[in-house]
Amino acid sequence: MKKFSTLPVHKIIIWACLVPSLLFILVYEFVLTNFPSPSVNVFKAGQFFLRICYSIAAASIFYLISQYLGIFVPKQRRKFKILPFIFQNALTIDSVIRKLKINLGYEWEDIKDSKKFKDAISRINTDNPVSYFNNWYEYLSYVKFQLLDLIRGITFYNEHLNTEFLHELLIIEQRLMSPITFAGYRILAVSDLSYAEIDLQELIIYNAHLQTLREKESKKYKNEFERDAELYRQTYYNGTSGK
Repeated sequence: MKKFSTLPVHKIIIWACLVPSLLFILVYEFVLTNFPSPSVNVFKAGQFFLRICYSIAAASIFYLISQYLGIFVPKQRRKFKILPFIFQNALTIDSVIRKLKINLGYEWEDIKDSKKFKDAISRINTDNPVSYFNNWYEYLSYVKFQLLDLIRGITFYNEHLNTEFLHELLIIEQRLMSPITFAGYRILAVSDLSYAEIDLQELIIYNAHLQTLREKESKKYKNEFERDAELYRQTYYNGTSGK
């Protein structure tokens, strides 16, 4: 039952409304009408259910034409064109955070090991240059605003996003938008990265979950992406568009 309830609306209408109604109509019109009714009440009941089934079938067909073919199908086509861009932005987010982990010297370590992570970042002098930046404050500010730009580029298409995927993005965005994120040095006046321990750890953990969701969604639409890619190649690489 739970699996059925997660189906798209048009599939529920087809299998729960249209198909049973059409089956009853066919059985009644081509089979039951060949036999005499046992009573007037049974005949009236049959006619009553027949009219209901005709109404349900007509309403279902109208919905499928007006909503499914007119709205759902074009929306799905737009979605398949937009999702590759969304997943590419999500990969870029992962690339930014992976580079951050490399600069932290914590690329392959377990991020959930809080003690080990704290020891690693406490050895980093925030006044030292890092990745073409004068110091860690400039670098983390760059990371923060780059991630926010990427996330906003994705959430602009929120209607095409999986709910859990969107939720994870919004958590990261909310965390980054906080004025105190990566700004603890102003309060604690320390020379190492221990002031940003929680911010950095949570950001890396949230991203790991986000990338798991991205991979899951990518596999779900793999066939559609391959079909669109093949159509693109046939259209633009084979010279058919210029003919």
